[in-house]
Amino acid sequence: MRKLAPPHRALVPWLSVVCFAMTLTSCGPAAADDPVGWRTDGTGRYPDATPPTEWSVEDNVIWATPAPDWSNSSPVIVGNRLLTCAEPTTLLCLDTQTGEILWQASNSYEDIAPTEELADMQKLQAECDELRKQVGQVAKQMRQVRKKLQDDPENAGLKAEHEKLKQELVGLKQKLQPYNETWYVLPTKHNSNGYSSATPVSDGEHVWAVFGTGVVVCYDLDGNRQWAIPLEKPRHPYGHSASPVLADGKLIVHINQLSALEPETGEIIWQQPLPMSWGTPVVTTIGDAEVIITAAGDIVAASDGTVLARSLAKLTYCAPLLHDDVVYFVEHGGKAVRLPGSMEAPFTPEVLWQTQPKKDRYYASPVYHEGLLYAVTQAGIFSAIDAETGQVVYEQNLTLGKGTVYPSVTYAGGLVFVSSDNGNTVVIQPGREYVDVGRNSLGPFRGSPVFVGDRMYVRGFENIYCVGGDGGG
Repeated sequence: MRKLAPPHRALVPWLSVVCFAMTLTSCGPAAADDPVGWRTDGTGRYPDATPPTEWSVEDNVIWATPAPDWSNSSPVIVGNRLLTCAEPTTLLCLDTQTGEILWQASNSYEDIAPTEELADMQKLQAECDELRKQVGQVAKQMRQVRKKLQDDPENAGLKAEHEKLKQELVGLKQKLQPYNETWYVLPTKHNSNGYSSATPVSDGEHVWAVFGTGVVVCYDLDGNRQWAIPLEKPRHPYGHSASPVLADGKLIVHINQLSALEPETGEIIWQQPLPMSWGTPVVTTIGDAEVIITAAGDIVAASDGTVLARSLAKLTYCAPLLHDDVVYFVEHGGKAVRLPGSMEAPFTPEVLWQTQPKKDRYYASPVYHEGLLYAVTQAGIFSAIDAETGQVVYEQNLTLGKGTVYPSVTYAGGLVFVSSDNGNTVVIQPGREYVDVGRNSLGPFRGSPVFVGDRMYVRGFENIYCVGGDGGG
């Protein structure tokens, strides 16, 4: 089996293919605009919005555009453009007024690799797919035999069959390993995750996207690719979902490690071998320097990648939340950490409190409003937490129906929005007592909703929606 070159050993020829546009147009960040990405600024807060409070597939939908494929990516609104993704590696741009798809660009290995490598790539992928299929079949047979052994634990024939299957599985995985480490065989991922879960980020002139294949791309807002690189192949079997952010004039990408790239070219500026996270890092300023805070509780100087603090908390699935100088890590076992006032040594973040909301998985990231944190479990148990003390003020089962709460909690125009991936959304009045304002439903979605004025934008599995009409203002 021919092993294709890994990323950055193959970077020079790739850049000669995919960065030709750099000779024609600048890809520099626009200083006039704040970065716009996942949950817009990472907080999920839209206090100036006048959000819709009633909608359905038939009512108050301004437009619904069929998507080329599903995705967990959230919408990003830049002027009159909506940017999002589609499986497996497509970047989409829509007109926010009409829903028309202005452009779409696929970024698969085949799309961005040199032509002379395509045949080898396709052959390797086919061989890998067959081996993965065999692994799945043998693993299924082992589960069936184990189940029989539970009822008949002394059956020598079943024990021998299980051992034979075990050895066969070990052999298949050994054969598969070189493919898993090879560019350009697709990495594994969870069926609920896909390759396009990360939300793009924009500086108002360009857009950057990261895919679960390990490919990072830059486009201008007219759909012209500026560059594309295979940065690093995700190693976790459930895939990648952390969205890119912009910090200190750098593009920050968290796959297997934390990487800072030159936005204009994709060249690596620095890398730190920090634990992978599914949650998107947050960016803030301490003194006059920007820092990056990962879901694993690491604080990193954006300028040079210096790790200022490690493992302050550990979020398994969701992202940290920043308000003023405090960063909140909320899941079962939440924590609040006050950031130092300067970068001077000793750099000593202060743990303000720890708390224990409902024990469960928290895929959705929380939101802050007027001294309370609002968080929700995968099963729809909603918590209001005192941001000053960590006290759980109340818990409420939202009864969102069959599904999983993946979309992050959002605050817009005086209301809190919580959604399940079945498309059901409950609208809640914020405060220290639970008040249910309304319930609505669209098609299924996992991305977080975005609010602009009196409109709500949702990246559904089948459609991308613009919702409005009753306004709320």
